[in-house]
Amino acid sequence: MSVPDTRAERLARLAAQVEWSKVVCLYTRHQYGPEVLAELWGSDRVTAAGACDDMRFAAIGDGSSVSAAAAQILPFLVEAARDPDVTVRFQILRTIADIAGTGNTAPTAKVDPILEGLWRPRVDAAWPAAWERAAEELLPLLNDGDYVVRGGAARALAQSAAHADSLIRRFRARFDDEPDPWTAGCLVLGVGELARHAVEGRDEAVAWLRHRMTVAGKGPEPDIDQDIDAWIAWDEEIRHDVRLQAVEALCRVLPGHADPCYTPVTTAALLASAASAVYPPTACFVSPVDVITEADRRLGDDLPGRLTLAHALLRHDGTTERTGGLRIAASLMDRWPSAVPALLPAVARLVDDTSPENRDAALRLLTTYEAPPPARPPSTGPTRPRTTP
Repeated sequence: MSVPDTRAERLARLAAQVEWSKVVCLYTRHQYGPEVLAELWGSDRVTAAGACDDMRFAAIGDGSSVSAAAAQILPFLVEAARDPDVTVRFQILRTIADIAGTGNTAPTAKVDPILEGLWRPRVDAAWPAAWERAAEELLPLLNDGDYVVRGGAARALAQSAAHADSLIRRFRARFDDEPDPWTAGCLVLGVGELARHAVEGRDEAVAWLRHRMTVAGKGPEPDIDQDIDAWIAWDEEIRHDVRLQAVEALCRVLPGHADPCYTPVTTAALLASAASAVYPPTACFVSPVDVITEADRRLGDDLPGRLTLAHALLRHDGTTERTGGLRIAASLMDRWPSAVPALLPAVARLVDDTSPENRDAALRLLTTYEAPPPARPPSTGPTRPRTTP
């Protein structure tokens, strides 16, 4: 029976596996060393998050290419993500997903014509094999006890294009047992990402995602004091409202396909009483308002549908939803002149909103788009002759 490493032995073992001369910041050319491991495993969350950010920049810089550092740091990033004692496991998984996503997209990325012939995105030759080994080691995290880690693992594994078909099956099976709504949404988005690369299961995945657009969740929570049995049944049922994520996933699988269902589904999901379940945890650094505005943006050129969504949000009881409605209104009025008269009355009603931020936003929109009163035309009628005293 093997004895587990002490922390010092573990960090020394990991450090010995890294060719540190390749772990260099692409901006400052600063060379990192084993101190990064101590920072990642340290108890100071801010320092650990900073080390994670440093490794991301060393691996992909601005996100366009995968450097030689990526294959070197990936093994210890995976081990840190799997260690419950690490304080920034989700940030590490997000970094792994970012590196893998760049590895998938860089080879076929479009280059600005100005740079054509001078530069193009590249992927270090050692990265693909390193990623294949790492993806296998991330699979157990789909069953981790922390729901944020489970969601982060789903996002990272969704970049494993070579195993798309098997992962789609695994994600769908996990979805059926996933108790957390946000993590369930990550699995749906993962199916959409993987379906882009699937060989055998693409059509089945698309059909599954379309079905998920039709499931509105299990409804509002019953009053536990009035009916304990109804509350227990509600609590034990797993039927998440992931309609918003299903639309996003389908947009990924079927780019350019304007499904007429997208707008009503998006509107219904954002207005549902359980809509807050789609909002990410604070660890994601994405605000609920960003979720709302991004969902609207996906509706593209459907101006009537987007106007309907904006109006519904502007009169919503929730402050966050009204903030999202104001953001959407600003976007629509900036793009379509016809949206200005359609939205200004609803915006004007929010100058007395309970939220100071919403009041300020409404006033700014009114100042920007409200037409000034027409100038009084010069008089053309007869004038009274002036009399001199």
